[in-house]
Amino acid sequence: MNKSLDGLQRKRIYLFRHGDVSYFGSGKVTDDPNMVDLTELGQEQARMIDENTKDINFDRILCSGLPRTEQTGFHMAKRRNLSMEAYPQLKEFQWDPKLGREFDIKKLGFLFESESNEEEIGGLEGAQEFYDRVSSCLESIIKEEWSQIAIVLHGAVNAALLCWANDLEIRFASKFEQDHASMNILDIDINSDGSIKRKIIRRLNVPPDLSNIDADIATSWEKTANQIMKLRNT
Repeated sequence: MNKSLDGLQRKRIYLFRHGDVSYFGSGKVTDDPNMVDLTELGQEQARMIDENTKDINFDRILCSGLPRTEQTGFHMAKRRNLSMEAYPQLKEFQWDPKLGREFDIKKLGFLFESESNEEEIGGLEGAQEFYDRVSSCLESIIKEEWSQIAIVLHGAVNAALLCWANDLEIRFASKFEQDHASMNILDIDINSDGSIKRKIIRRLNVPPDLSNIDADIATSWEKTANQIMKLRNT
Protein backbone atom coordinates (compact mmCIF):
# COMPACT_ATOMS: atom_id res chain seq x y z
CA MET A 1 0.00 0.00 0.00
CA ASN A 2 1.32 3.43 -0.94
CA LYS A 3 1.18 6.01 1.84
CA SER A 4 1.39 9.78 2.14
CA LEU A 5 3.83 11.52 4.47
CA ASP A 6 1.11 11.71 7.13
CA GLY A 7 0.43 7.97 6.90
CA LEU A 8 -2.73 7.96 4.79
CA GLN A 9 -3.41 5.46 2.03
CA ARG A 10 -2.53 7.03 -1.33
CA LYS A 11 -4.32 5.72 -4.41
CA ARG A 12 -3.06 6.59 -7.87
CA ILE A 13 -5.19 7.05 -10.99
CA TYR A 14 -3.70 7.08 -14.47
CA LEU A 15 -6.42 8.93 -16.36
CA PHE A 16 -6.29 8.72 -20.17
CA ARG A 17 -8.31 10.21 -22.96
CA HIS A 18 -9.09 7.82 -25.80
CA GLY A 19 -7.07 7.94 -29.01
CA ASP A 20 -7.88 9.85 -32.17
CA VAL A 21 -11.37 9.51 -33.66
CA SER A 22 -13.39 11.20 -36.39
CA TYR A 23 -17.01 12.24 -36.02
CA PHE A 24 -17.18 12.99 -39.73
CA GLY A 25 -17.47 10.54 -42.57
CA SER A 26 -18.89 10.65 -46.10
CA GLY A 27 -19.14 14.43 -45.82
CA LYS A 28 -21.50 14.49 -42.83
CA VAL A 29 -21.55 14.36 -39.07
CA THR A 30 -21.84 10.85 -37.66
CA ASP A 31 -25.34 9.77 -36.66
CA ASP A 32 -24.18 8.52 -33.26
CA PRO A 33 -21.08 10.10 -31.67
CA ASN A 34 -21.09 7.35 -29.04
CA MET A 35 -20.24 4.62 -31.53
CA VAL A 36 -17.23 5.98 -33.41
CA ASP A 37 -14.08 3.83 -33.54
CA LEU A 38 -10.44 4.84 -33.32
CA THR A 39 -8.81 5.98 -36.53
CA GLU A 40 -5.53 4.43 -37.68
CA LEU A 41 -3.76 7.21 -35.80
CA GLY A 42 -5.86 6.43 -32.73
CA GLN A 43 -4.88 2.76 -32.92
CA GLU A 44 -1.22 3.75 -33.09
CA GLN A 45 -1.69 6.05 -30.11
CA ALA A 46 -3.24 3.15 -28.16
CA ARG A 47 -0.14 1.06 -28.85
CA MET A 48 2.08 3.96 -27.75
CA ILE A 49 0.15 4.28 -24.47
CA ASP A 50 0.69 0.58 -23.86
CA GLU A 51 4.40 0.82 -24.58
CA ASN A 52 4.80 3.91 -22.38
CA THR A 53 3.11 2.22 -19.43
CA LYS A 54 4.44 -1.34 -19.83
CA ASP A 55 6.40 -1.22 -16.56
CA ILE A 56 3.55 0.22 -14.48
CA ASN A 57 1.50 -2.13 -12.34
CA PHE A 58 -2.23 -1.56 -12.74
CA ASP A 59 -4.56 -3.39 -10.40
CA ARG A 60 -7.46 -2.70 -12.74
CA ILE A 61 -8.16 -1.04 -16.10
CA LEU A 62 -11.44 0.82 -16.42
CA CYS A 63 -13.23 2.53 -19.29
CA SER A 64 -16.60 4.05 -20.12
CA GLY A 65 -17.64 1.11 -22.26
CA LEU A 66 -17.86 3.19 -25.44
CA PRO A 67 -15.87 1.58 -28.29
CA ARG A 68 -13.13 4.21 -28.48
CA THR A 69 -12.23 3.79 -24.80
CA GLU A 70 -12.24 -0.01 -25.01
CA GLN A 71 -10.03 0.09 -28.10
CA THR A 72 -7.59 2.53 -26.46
CA GLY A 73 -7.19 0.40 -23.34
CA PHE A 74 -7.13 -2.95 -25.14
CA HIS A 75 -3.35 -3.37 -25.35
CA MET A 76 -2.78 -2.33 -21.73
CA ALA A 77 -5.35 -4.87 -20.56
CA LYS A 78 -4.01 -7.64 -22.80
CA ARG A 79 -0.43 -7.11 -21.61
CA ARG A 80 -1.53 -7.58 -17.99
CA ASN A 81 -4.09 -10.31 -18.64
CA LEU A 82 -6.81 -8.06 -17.21
CA SER A 83 -10.40 -7.65 -18.31
CA MET A 84 -11.45 -4.10 -18.99
CA GLU A 85 -14.19 -2.94 -16.65
CA ALA A 86 -16.88 -0.70 -18.15
CA TYR A 87 -18.49 2.10 -16.14
CA PRO A 88 -21.28 3.57 -18.33
CA GLN A 89 -21.72 6.48 -15.89
CA LEU A 90 -18.36 7.73 -17.21
CA LYS A 91 -19.43 7.96 -20.85
CA GLU A 92 -18.91 11.23 -22.70
CA PHE A 93 -21.19 14.28 -22.38
CA GLN A 94 -24.27 13.37 -24.37
CA TRP A 95 -24.95 15.67 -27.30
CA ASP A 96 -26.44 15.54 -30.76
CA PRO A 97 -24.58 17.82 -33.19
CA LYS A 98 -27.62 17.86 -35.48
CA LEU A 99 -29.68 19.56 -32.76
CA GLY A 100 -27.32 22.45 -32.14
CA ARG A 101 -28.45 25.86 -33.40
CA GLU A 102 -26.24 26.75 -36.34
CA PHE A 103 -25.25 30.23 -35.20
CA ASP A 104 -24.26 28.93 -31.77
CA ILE A 105 -22.33 25.76 -32.68
CA LYS A 106 -18.99 27.53 -32.22
CA LYS A 107 -19.79 27.54 -28.50
CA LEU A 108 -18.98 23.82 -28.61
CA GLY A 109 -15.35 24.93 -28.48
CA PHE A 110 -15.94 26.38 -25.02
CA LEU A 111 -18.13 23.72 -23.49
CA PHE A 112 -19.95 24.60 -20.24
CA GLU A 113 -18.68 28.20 -20.04
CA SER A 114 -22.25 29.50 -19.91
CA GLU A 115 -25.34 27.98 -18.31
CA SER A 116 -27.12 27.72 -21.68
CA ASN A 117 -24.23 26.25 -23.63
CA GLU A 118 -25.36 22.65 -23.40
CA GLU A 119 -28.72 23.47 -25.01
CA GLU A 120 -27.21 25.63 -27.73
CA ILE A 121 -24.85 22.89 -28.92
CA GLY A 122 -27.49 20.16 -28.86
CA GLY A 123 -26.76 18.85 -25.39
CA LEU A 124 -28.95 16.00 -24.18
CA GLU A 125 -28.07 16.56 -20.52
CA GLY A 126 -27.33 19.58 -18.37
CA ALA A 127 -23.80 20.63 -17.43
CA GLN A 128 -24.33 20.13 -13.70
CA GLU A 129 -26.13 16.84 -14.34
CA PHE A 130 -23.15 15.67 -16.36
CA TYR A 131 -20.66 16.81 -13.69
CA ASP A 132 -22.59 15.07 -10.92
CA ARG A 133 -22.81 11.89 -12.98
CA VAL A 134 -19.09 11.51 -13.60
CA SER A 135 -17.75 12.86 -10.28
CA SER A 136 -20.05 10.70 -8.15
CA CYS A 137 -19.04 7.65 -10.17
CA LEU A 138 -15.34 8.35 -9.64
CA GLU A 139 -15.90 8.86 -5.92
CA SER A 140 -17.60 5.45 -5.79
CA ILE A 141 -14.66 3.87 -7.63
CA ILE A 142 -12.22 5.43 -5.17
CA LYS A 143 -14.01 3.62 -2.33
CA GLU A 144 -13.36 0.25 -3.99
CA GLU A 145 -10.33 -1.93 -3.28
CA TRP A 146 -7.29 -1.05 -5.38
CA SER A 147 -4.00 0.80 -5.14
CA GLN A 148 -3.25 1.89 -8.71
CA ILE A 149 -5.56 1.89 -11.73
CA ALA A 150 -5.81 3.08 -15.32
CA ILE A 151 -9.02 4.70 -16.53
CA VAL A 152 -9.63 5.45 -20.22
CA LEU A 153 -12.30 8.09 -20.74
CA HIS A 154 -13.20 11.16 -22.81
CA GLY A 155 -12.25 14.80 -23.29
CA ALA A 156 -15.19 16.43 -21.50
CA VAL A 157 -15.29 13.71 -18.83
CA ASN A 158 -11.61 14.13 -18.03
CA ALA A 159 -12.01 17.91 -17.93
CA ALA A 160 -14.93 17.55 -15.53
CA LEU A 161 -12.92 15.20 -13.31
CA LEU A 162 -10.01 17.64 -13.31
CA CYS A 163 -12.47 20.32 -12.14
CA TRP A 164 -13.45 17.89 -9.37
CA ALA A 165 -9.79 17.32 -8.49
CA ASN A 166 -9.29 21.09 -8.25
CA ASP A 167 -12.56 21.72 -6.36
CA LEU A 168 -13.82 23.81 -9.29
CA GLU A 169 -17.28 24.15 -10.78
CA ILE A 170 -18.03 22.55 -14.15
CA ARG A 171 -18.00 25.97 -15.86
CA PHE A 172 -14.20 25.87 -15.63
CA ALA A 173 -13.93 22.63 -17.65
CA SER A 174 -12.70 24.34 -20.82
CA LYS A 175 -9.54 25.35 -18.95
CA PHE A 176 -8.40 21.71 -19.08
CA GLU A 177 -7.56 20.69 -22.63
CA GLN A 178 -7.33 16.94 -23.15
CA ASP A 179 -5.55 15.87 -26.31
CA HIS A 180 -6.30 12.50 -27.85
CA ALA A 181 -4.44 9.73 -25.98
CA SER A 182 -3.20 12.15 -23.33
CA MET A 183 -2.39 10.99 -19.81
CA ASN A 184 -3.06 12.57 -16.42
CA ILE A 185 -1.96 11.23 -13.05
CA LEU A 186 -4.01 11.87 -9.92
CA ASP A 187 -3.08 10.86 -6.39
CA ILE A 188 -5.92 10.53 -3.87
CA ASP A 189 -5.17 10.39 -0.13
CA ILE A 190 -7.75 8.48 1.92
CA ASN A 191 -8.69 9.00 5.57
CA SER A 192 -9.13 5.99 7.86
CA ASP A 193 -12.93 6.31 7.52
CA GLY A 194 -12.67 6.05 3.72
CA SER A 195 -13.29 9.72 3.00
CA ILE A 196 -11.02 11.73 0.71
CA LYS A 197 -8.44 13.86 2.49
CA ARG A 198 -6.69 15.42 -0.50
CA LYS A 199 -6.45 15.23 -4.29
CA ILE A 200 -3.10 15.82 -6.01
CA ILE A 201 -2.56 16.32 -9.74
CA ARG A 202 0.85 14.85 -10.61
CA ARG A 203 0.74 15.00 -14.41
CA LEU A 204 -1.61 16.83 -16.79
CA ASN A 205 -2.37 16.23 -20.50
CA VAL A 206 0.86 14.36 -21.26
CA PRO A 207 0.92 13.26 -24.94
CA PRO A 208 1.85 9.67 -25.85
CA ASP A 209 4.59 10.84 -28.22
CA LEU A 210 7.04 12.99 -26.27
CA SER A 211 9.01 13.73 -29.44
CA ASN A 212 6.10 15.92 -30.54
CA ILE A 213 4.93 17.90 -27.52
CA ASP A 214 4.05 21.17 -29.26
CA ALA A 215 0.36 21.99 -28.73
CA ASP A 216 -2.07 22.97 -31.48
CA ILE A 217 -3.55 26.45 -31.19
CA ALA A 218 -7.11 25.11 -31.53
CA THR A 219 -8.48 22.81 -28.83
CA SER A 220 -10.06 19.50 -29.75
CA TRP A 221 -13.56 20.90 -29.07
CA GLU A 222 -12.84 23.94 -31.26
CA LYS A 223 -11.72 21.61 -34.06
CA THR A 224 -14.97 19.62 -33.81
CA ALA A 225 -17.11 22.76 -33.86
CA ASN A 226 -15.16 24.16 -36.81
CA GLN A 227 -15.60 20.95 -38.78
CA ILE A 228 -19.37 21.00 -38.18
CA MET A 229 -19.56 24.61 -39.41
CA LYS A 230 -17.58 23.72 -42.53
CA LEU A 231 -19.95 20.85 -43.34
CA ARG A 232 -22.94 23.14 -42.92
CA ASN A 233 -21.46 25.53 -45.46
CA THR A 234 -20.93 22.87 -48.14
